[in-house]
Amino acid sequence: MLLPGFFVTIYCAWAFYPAVLAYTFTSGERATASVAECTGGGGGPRPTTATCHGIWVTEDGERGDGEIYGLDYDQTVLGRNDEAVPVRVGPLGPYANGWGGSWPYFLTLVPQLIFTFLFFWIRHRFILPGRRLAESLLDASGDVLVISERDGVRRPDDSPYATVGTSLEPPPGHRSLDLPGRAPYTRDQTTLGSRDRLYRFQAVTDTAGAPLMHVEHRSDRGLRPEHVLLDPSGVPKLLIRPDTERGPFAYRLLDPAGAVVGSAGPAEGRNMTTQEVRDGDGTLVATSAKLRRRRVLRVEQGAPPLLRDASIALVLVKLISID
Repeated sequence: MLLPGFFVTIYCAWAFYPAVLAYTFTSGERATASVAECTGGGGGPRPTTATCHGIWVTEDGERGDGEIYGLDYDQTVLGRNDEAVPVRVGPLGPYANGWGGSWPYFLTLVPQLIFTFLFFWIRHRFILPGRRLAESLLDASGDVLVISERDGVRRPDDSPYATVGTSLEPPPGHRSLDLPGRAPYTRDQTTLGSRDRLYRFQAVTDTAGAPLMHVEHRSDRGLRPEHVLLDPSGVPKLLIRPDTERGPFAYRLLDPAGAVVGSAGPAEGRNMTTQEVRDGDGTLVATSAKLRRRRVLRVEQGAPPLLRDASIALVLVKLISID
């Protein structure tokens, strides 16, 4: 929560001065000012900046004195223009020449407007579709699970289904599954640091403490990460391999012999915050979507147990960061 709050603070601070100017030019009290003196200014025949002071009188007869902002060149040179200058008095003082006298300050809003546009575009394109799908999954009938790193696996009514524990040590009875065809990876793998290999294991355990399955997350320098679904005894059941031909968020599901038994990727018409799991014939098995820091998973009725477990494993893959 600290990081979003920090950006909101910076965003508001960035817009504060232009907002005060806009208020002054539209709602500030009208007055007339007389310039007494100006100091400063850049070199050359025409000063580029100057600080001017004078007095002003509002339409109600109230008088004030101090700095006057927004004056142009002729108005800042004492003796060149002795006429009263119309100003608007706002929270920060009197400003002359309205919008035209302070337009450079509003240029600072251009990056902010671009940022705002990008924020709402990203929210509309990537965040809201996944959130709507997740909310519809929560309301759907059938086998629905809510999975997060903090709370493990729970039912929509918040009752516990399973816990998730992470370890660098393999489970008892662990057996490796290495299949040919692993894709190379050229991106900087920051998670590895100075190591060439990193294996992590997650144990999904029921409420009685019995393991339901294990998930092996492995990363090797120069190779794309892979994930192995293990049964409770540590025997490999399925390999989850990135499908580079279909895109960065697509996977192929391979059995221990290397045969394709399913696939996973973003839900049709949506984005990377959603995921569908399908069997080898393309039949939908499960759908998941992100809802804030959780992911909602709905498994179709009659889904094969292997692909049901694979759907849970794929959600865990989404929840971790591994290079």
